[in-house]
Formats: sequence, structure tokens, C-alpha cells
Amino acid sequence: MPALLPTLSLFLGTALAHSHLAHIIINGNLYHGFDPRPNQVNPADRVGWFAANTDDGFVTPAQYNTPEIVCHLSGSPPVAHAPVKAGDRIHVQWNGWPMSHVGPILSYVAPCTGTQNGCAGVTKTNLRWTKIDDSRPVFVPPSAAAPASWATDLLIARNNSWQVQIPSNLKPGPYVLRHEIIALHFAADANGAQNYPLCMNLYVEPPATPAANTFKLDSIDARSFYKPTDKGILFDPYQTTHTTYVVPGPTVAVGATPVPHAQQVMSVSRADGTPVVVTRGTQTVKFTSGVTVATAAPKIKGREVVREE
Repeated sequence: MPALLPTLSLFLGTALAHSHLAHIIINGNLYHGFDPRPNQVNPADRVGWFAANTDDGFVTPAQYNTPEIVCHLSGSPPVAHAPVKAGDRIHVQWNGWPMSHVGPILSYVAPCTGTQNGCAGVTKTNLRWTKIDDSRPVFVPPSAAAPASWATDLLIARNNSWQVQIPSNLKPGPYVLRHEIIALHFAADANGAQNYPLCMNLYVEPPATPAANTFKLDSIDARSFYKPTDKGILFDPYQTTHTTYVVPGPTVAVGATPVPHAQQVMSVSRADGTPVVVTRGTQTVKFTSGVTVATAAPKIKGREVVREE
């Protein structure tokens, strides 16, 4: 059976293709992601970043030091932001995930500073990131009671979703949530790992009572997250001698509170949420189809975003 696993992985990877972030759910309210596949109509009120991976594909290790690793291929931000409060849990919903694509699930946040329209006008290479979840334990070796399992197995079992907790005491304001799966089914070969880094705009709202805002952000350029030779990147998941997995990239920030595996539950939405648009740095208005922002952001035409690339 172990000799057949790479062949099975190739078949499943081809048959099931790849994936994108369909939406996020915050307190039961759904906010749209971006569907990069051809002929898809993406709503203007989406909070998911544009990406040019029309095959639902991935970023390779050869691109780790390029802008493509930040928020996927040709990633660029939308106008809208999903409102959230510090301490809220966000359900990140993938449109599917192949069982063969085992690996870690990683989440980062970056503040959007220096713009009047929040993350809509941000330059992605200027974003500086803080890791808030690394899905530990990513790999649990087999035992007499259970076969080996990966974090991605749990994601699939929870209807292809993963919960991410926004750090408590995070300062209010606009942020990008960068959510990523690294698929390892071909990672035994150089340049074989497959990164799926996808981004969403958030606006962390001020709490009802003043908070300490004590969460300390790191300041890490995404282009320095990984190296092609990292232990968690150049890795053969089919070796039966593995007892652990070394998660690549920065460590989870002090004070971040990843959602434990035992508390990961299936996503359920009750209604479409209403995103907000940042208008004056720290002020927001509810999204409407006629909203206007600074010219650095995408223009809106009806229910679709018109981009000037």
C-alpha cells in the first residue's frame, strides 16, 4: 500500500483539482470570498481578495520570495471589509479540499496602515504579518487505536472549514486575514509543495467598553515566511517513520489563541452579512452598491468589481 500512495495522490489531485475560499462566517453572518474560476460572477460586496489562479491552483516554493506568496497570484484587495470583534471566531470556508492534499493550515493577520480606505488601498508587499494559528498538532502518527491523521483531515471532516480566532485585545482597525494551506502530497520533491495563500479584508470594530489593546503584533514580510528547503516544506508525507511534523514559517504570536482541534466545528451561516467600507482611516460605513472610495481601490459597477490592472 505505501508504494501505491504517490500514484493514488496523483490521481486524487487530478480528479479533485484544487480549491479557493468560498466565504467566511462571523457570528452566523456570511461574507463572500473570491471565486477565480473562469466565467464566475463575484459580488461587489465580497471581502475576498482577487487572485489570478483560474485553475484554483497554487503558489510554488520557487515563488516564496516573490509578491505571489503574499495573497496568491496577482492578489489585489476588494473594497469591502467583514466587521469582526477582537476575540471572535471566524469560520473560513473552502469550497472543497482533496483528501490527498495533506498538510498544515496557517493563519496570519496584517494591519492596513497609511491608507484612508483601509485594506482597499493597501500595497500587498507593504503588509507585515503576525501568525495567529498553525493548526497544531498538524500530524498525529498512527497508533493501535487510530490511523495517522493531518489537520487537513479535520478540516475536511468539518465540511471543509476551519475556525480562526481573532486575538483578544487586538487594536481596532482594518486588517487582512491571510489563510493558507500547504499541500504536501508532492513535497518529497524539490519545488513540490503547494501553497494556497488566500486573503480576506476584516475590520476589527471597537469594543463596547475601552480595551487595553495589548496584543503585540509581529512585523514579518510574507516573502520571508518560508524557504524551499525548510523541514516542513521539503517533506515526504508517505514515509511511515514520521512521528512529527515541523510547521514552517514564523511561530504563533504570544497571546494568540488558536481554536483547539476538539473545538473545531462545522460552519453554519444564518444570513448574508453586511460588509463595511473604510472611508477615513478609522471610520466605516455599511457597504452599498453606490459607495465610493479613494481611487486606489477597485471601482464598482453594479454588483461586480471592475479592476484596473
